[in-house]
Amino acid sequence: KKAIVTATDINPVAIEYLHLNSHANNLPFQIFQADVFGYIPPTTFDIIAINPPYYKKKPATRSDYAWYCGENGEYFHKLFSQLSGYIHAESVVLMVLCDGCDIAMIENYAAQYQFAMQQLLTKHNLVETNYIYRITKTA
Repeated sequence: KKAIVTATDINPVAIEYLHLNSHANNLPFQIFQADVFGYIPPTTFDIIAINPPYYKKKPATRSDYAWYCGENGEYFHKLFSQLSGYIHAESVVLMVLCDGCDIAMIENYAAQYQFAMQQLLTKHNLVETNYIYRITKTA
């Protein structure tokens, strides 16, 4: 209620549905088709929720970007290298990961840019275990 919301996705189909959802629910928000923070004007956010692509493989098709973060986790390098420009001291940054991804690699990218990851929640389902991490600035 009365929140200023910004939504992003690299997939144009997801962007189309963000627009439809916004209009259907009469909830205006800014929508950007972008990878990580690309095209988002410089600003800081109170809350950032990230559902990243986390499997290590180079995306070959547009739909692959929903699942694959690059052979060496390039998505996470980009994310953590840009994140400081979009947060303030009280920002809450949350990220969803699963047991099938390289969490150690992601934590290493976070540490490289002075971020720490704290696991807040674990949920098991029939296929995988999901985690919610809080990301905080360490320096």
